[in-house]
Amino acid sequence: MTSKLFGKRNGIDGGNGYAPEMYTQKEMKTVDKYINETFGECPTVFHEIVSPDIHVDICIIPPGADRSFYTLVTMGMGAHRMNVPEELKEFKLERAELLITLPSDWRIQDQDERWYWPIRLLKSAARLPIACDTWLGWGHTVDNAQPYADNTGLCGALLIDPMVGSGNCCKLSHNVEVNFYQLLPLYRDEMEYKIKNGAEELLDLLSEISFVVDITRPDMTKGKQE
Repeated sequence: MTSKLFGKRNGIDGGNGYAPEMYTQKEMKTVDKYINETFGECPTVFHEIVSPDIHVDICIIPPGADRSFYTLVTMGMGAHRMNVPEELKEFKLERAELLITLPSDWRIQDQDERWYWPIRLLKSAARLPIACDTWLGWGHTVDNAQPYADNTGLCGALLIDPMVGSGNCCKLSHNVEVNFYQLLPLYRDEMEYKIKNGAEELLDLLSEISFVVDITRPDMTKGKQE
């Protein structure tokens, strides 16, 4: 069963006199079905009210018998074709959606920034390719410049293949795909480590941490010899 999203988007205006980039209804149904079948049934969707460029909803997949965490997945980022380098065009990386996993006791409905920042992260990262005329893919990092909230030092995120679900690519047609990436929040020193050593080296360093957000986890670069 897919979440009931359709018929609510017609006439949405981004506030600038024009409609944001959006999936066609057929594409939206395909992506919605993929999210429900791949990451878990999604009974709740946080619908975006103001959409200046793309319309980014957040699908909320609650903890269940087979998972002890929330999974939050964007739906709408992939309506925009990112500016992927010419030499990578053959890999069909122009479209993407993002996800993040949160502990089962996370206050999903709370608007306080200590609880809301993962949603803000998903939305801001989804719009980064438009704002900077660039692209996001595996191994890329997004920098928040400061901690996401006053109760954590996490201040950036690494894009990795999903550590949850059963896939990472939704086919919209024969030659159009939407790639799904999980956001793994990082500390400043971990961001710097990735810049110096690469994404694979950083993932080796992070191999013992959980893929579920932990705002108090240790900085894995501490005591690491460079």
